[in-house]
Amino acid sequence: MTTQPIKIFKPVLLLLMAVTLLLSCKKEKAIDGQPADVPQITNIQPKNPQPGDVVTVTGSGFGATATDVKVTIGSTTINISSVTATEIKFSVPADLSSGELAVAIKNVKAAIKDPQGVAITVTPKPVTTPTFTAMSPASGKTGDVVTLTGTNFSTLASDNKVFFTTNTGGTVVLGTIKTVTATQITVEVPASAITGGILIDVKGTNAVPTAGFSTTFTVNTTTGGGTSSVAYINSKSGNLNFSKIATSTNEIGEMYYDKVKNYIYYSDYSLLTQTGDKVYKQDPTGNNPAVVLTADSRVNKIVKLSADAVGNIYALKYEEGPSYYSIYKISPDGATVTEIIKRFEMGANGSSYYFFYVNAANEICIRPDYKVTQDGKIVSSGTSLSGLQQPSGGGFYNNSTVYLAQTTNNTNEANKAKFIKWNLANGSVTDVGFTLQDLYNTDDATLFSDNGKISKLKFAVDDSENIYTMMDHSYQSGQITKTWMIRKAKAGSTSSTLLGTFSIKFPSLDLTDFLGAVIFVSDARGNLYIKANQKDIIRITQ
Repeated sequence: MTTQPIKIFKPVLLLLMAVTLLLSCKKEKAIDGQPADVPQITNIQPKNPQPGDVVTVTGSGFGATATDVKVTIGSTTINISSVTATEIKFSVPADLSSGELAVAIKNVKAAIKDPQGVAITVTPKPVTTPTFTAMSPASGKTGDVVTLTGTNFSTLASDNKVFFTTNTGGTVVLGTIKTVTATQITVEVPASAITGGILIDVKGTNAVPTAGFSTTFTVNTTTGGGTSSVAYINSKSGNLNFSKIATSTNEIGEMYYDKVKNYIYYSDYSLLTQTGDKVYKQDPTGNNPAVVLTADSRVNKIVKLSADAVGNIYALKYEEGPSYYSIYKISPDGATVTEIIKRFEMGANGSSYYFFYVNAANEICIRPDYKVTQDGKIVSSGTSLSGLQQPSGGGFYNNSTVYLAQTTNNTNEANKAKFIKWNLANGSVTDVGFTLQDLYNTDDATLFSDNGKISKLKFAVDDSENIYTMMDHSYQSGQITKTWMIRKAKAGSTSSTLLGTFSIKFPSLDLTDFLGAVIFVSDARGNLYIKANQKDIIRITQ
């Protein structure tokens, strides 16, 4: 009876020992060989990537949810682009430093089974130096387009810069790029370019000229397609033609083109010289001499002129300082003169800081907030429009619209100037859609980059509402000549066309910036007229 329990216990004991041994083996296997649910990395390619390269991590247990995956290289967390159960992909960031790669799935670190290890060595991209191999043409004038050939140019226009030699405001001037490919750049010759080397900059790296290739671009100062029969005017670029149609006895102080009757009217009186006392009517063809508009003795000392829709001429007479004026209405034949208002005070700034236009209701518009009716009543809102570049005058389109220049900070800084449209009927003002910098940055970039000041700005408008602007190029007082640029634009568009550049030689050294003053008007068809060298009227045709 005592031996039976022992016989039963022995098999049970052996069974318990077998189970314990099996569990112990499984535990050792989990420690040494990793359980099946722990992710593993078996391969990484490439291990020496360049910025932008795609790296593929191969293994198992990665899952399919990107937010569960964390990839790091050194201390940098990497944004992955895709994940599957066996593959993770990511792009190498531009600023990534070399380091060891680690992967965690739901915070479980992946086991490393790649025999080559997990070190990632970032290899810098090789620098592709741009080259400059050809230029066509190798000479030209302002406004011409030149094709530059080479290698490794950026296909993004803003990454490329083309510099021409200049002696205005520095040693180089930026050209306007028209088109780009990886091997060609087309660029417009800027107004201030002179003969010298061209430099191409691609993302801050200068293009290297090939051996034996000359980067020198020769700037022609000949008239090109334009002509000039005026001895002191040199057409430097474009197709503008210059001819003198009249010469006044005294200095021309004011000039106005009447598009209704097709005549030029001018006064030979200015506040500065105070010589001359008549208003003249000039045939714009130059075939007939100027005639005095009226013999009425009241019409003298005229500083501004305008016209209504039927051709009556309005004259602003300077009475006395500081700002007393009278307004007269003169019939087209000069026989009838009507006094609109006598000796009124316009304001402390003087008439040269105001405009003078007649709207469709025959009201004389002095400023957007200030006008005079036909019966001599002054209508003023009391709120003036600040920031107007008054000395520039305005561009008269018709009896309803005038174009003006305005600065956003009430100064004459060029990079703050924009164009606005003045509604003569109600005095409202709206933006035209382009700035002075939109028009002339190509021609004189230094003026806009260094808060340069507007020296002389003139503009006129034809009956197709083309806006012609005329600006001097980086002029300094005391020079003997002044270079002008004329551009043609359209309201609502920031693009414009450079019609030409030309220089005017003064009769003597201009120490006061007075001899170089011009007046700029347009007829209905876009023929332009300027007062030049104080007494001459010059016609400019396109």
